[in-house]
Formats: sequence, C-alpha cells, structure tokens
Amino acid sequence: RDFLSALPLQQQEMPLPLGGTNANLSIDDSLKVVLGADTSRPSAVKVAVDAAAERLTCPASVPQGGSPAEVFEAAAKLLEDAVPCLMLICLEGVEGASVADWAMVAWTPSDSPVKLRMLCASSRRTLREEFSGIRFKEYNATERDEVTLSQYLESTRERTERDRRAAMTQDELDQDEVLKQVEIERASKPKLLAGMTALQVKVQPSFDESLQKLLAAQQVAVCAKLSGTSGEELVAEVIEAVSTPKDLIGRFPTNEPCYLLLACPPSDKETTNQLVLISWMPDDAGVKARMKTSTFKASVIDRIKELSGTGTVTTAEAACDEDLDESLMQPKTSPPDMEQAAA
Repeated sequence: RDFLSALPLQQQEMPLPLGGTNANLSIDDSLKVVLGADTSRPSAVKVAVDAAAERLTCPASVPQGGSPAEVFEAAAKLLEDAVPCLMLICLEGVEGASVADWAMVAWTPSDSPVKLRMLCASSRRTLREEFSGIRFKEYNATERDEVTLSQYLESTRERTERDRRAAMTQDELDQDEVLKQVEIERASKPKLLAGMTALQVKVQPSFDESLQKLLAAQQVAVCAKLSGTSGEELVAEVIEAVSTPKDLIGRFPTNEPCYLLLACPPSDKETTNQLVLISWMPDDAGVKARMKTSTFKASVIDRIKELSGTGTVTTAEAACDEDLDESLMQPKTSPPDMEQAAA
C-alpha cells in the first residue's frame, strides 16, 4: 500500500498547504519542447501529473493569439473536474508584463484526490527550476469561475495600505491607529537608558491635592483621568461619601477610562490605610483610550507611592457597574517590584 492509504481517513482528507515536499517528478520531453523556445511557446500550457510514470506531462495547450482574457477563458476549458493540474498562462499583453511573465494557476478542486494534489503542489518548484527563464506568479483556484484574468489580477496585485485597512475589523483599525500613535510619540521623545520608565504621566496639582484629601479624610475616593491635548496629563477630583466601590456607581463618567483610588482600613498586620487603585476600563470607551490609560498606570502608581509613602498599592480592574463590589477592596497584593512589572 502507498503511504496515503495507510493514513487515517481524517489525514487523507486534510487540506494541503502551498508547496510541500519536493516529489522530484521528472519533466516529460514534450513539456520541455513546448516551453523551451521563447518565440514558439503556446499562450497557455496544461501541466498534468502522470502518477504511474512519475512524470509531468503536457496533455493540452492553447495556441498563440487572442487577448490575455481570451487565453484565460480558453485555458479554463481545458480544466477537468476532480483532476488537479497546473495551468501555465503567458501574461504578455497585460500591463507591465512581458513574454517571460507567466501565471502558474494551481487547479485544485476540493473533490480531487489528495495524492494528486500533493504531487501538483510539490511540482511547482520543479517547474520553476527547469524553466528558470520564465517568471512565474502563483495563483490558486478551486472553482472554474476563478480562472479568469480579472480574478487573477485582483488576487495577485500588490496590496495597498488602503486595501489592508479595508479588510480589517473596527477593533483592528482602532488597535492599528493606537500603535501608529504610540510609535509617533515614541519617536518624538528622547532616548532613555535601559531601566528607566519609558512614559511618565504629567501630574497636575489637582491630583496631588485630591490624594492628600484621601489620605487625610475618611469615606472619600479619588477619580483621576488623563487629560490635555496629548492625553498625558493626570488630573483628578474628590468624590465624597464613598466607603465601598458600590458607592461610586453613578458618581463618575462611565463612558471613558479612568483611575479610581480608594483607601480601605488597615488589616491586623498594617497600621495605615491600604490604597486600592481600580482601573476603570469600560468596553465602549474605545481601544485607544483604554490602551493609553493602561500605558500610564505604572507612572500613576509611582506617584501615589511617592506622595503616600507606602510601598504597596493594590490594583484591580473594572469594566461595568456590576464589577464595583466589595471584592475589589480585598484583592491579592504583590511585592512592589512585581506589581510594577505587571502594570
């Protein structure tokens, strides 16, 4: 038995990737003659696999003449159902192409035998090496209506930035925009030595003043957010009568990311209030705003530690009102260096 028949059925039916192990099929003399002379080559050549003889043969061709679109149409008529092959089509007459530019159409109908598909796929390199004077551009087709000049040109043309963005989802577009903005901001900043914080938030007086009130009073919280033209300035305000995260519901803008800072009573092993920084990241806030808030989180924590004199700031995250519960006040803490690395 050949090796394919010994495989489980699932593996026999598994789609094959482009290319593959070189099958080392020999090239029939008839094919060498047809493609050997530049001036007498047909407009299209069908390359078939003779599995028994282990050869690549030329059972049919399209004579010279006709427009590129007509040659593609004639070549499509030579294709057989459930029989994979390689159709070589001269692109002379297409803008920017010469007599040495050819399309290598890999005809691989889904119901064709796996072994023949594998042999066709692995024979592409063989053809490239044998006919090195021809510039082949590969194109895959599984349906006859895909074997047209217009389909070939559309699938093989060089993709522009506009094409790339047109194929992206809105989330992917948002993330792409954020990455571009980050690169612009990074390029505009001076180079920093290894180990230095890459991005430092610009703390405004309102944040320092709000934090001082939180440290001095009870039942208050601080709502801080990024502001300014570049979105790198940290401003804040105090929210009164807050003893638990639930008390914050409806007390701050919920459609934009921000930092919520609360103080919880000290534990048995502590003598001072424990500070909890909640990153408010609503889903409808937009990827760019959420990413920027996350980027500056470590810098915000550094400022809190500096002003409060504490070595640890416990962090948590919330995205909706249901997340603002008591569990946020009792998250697991990490050592200062580990917390900064995670942030």
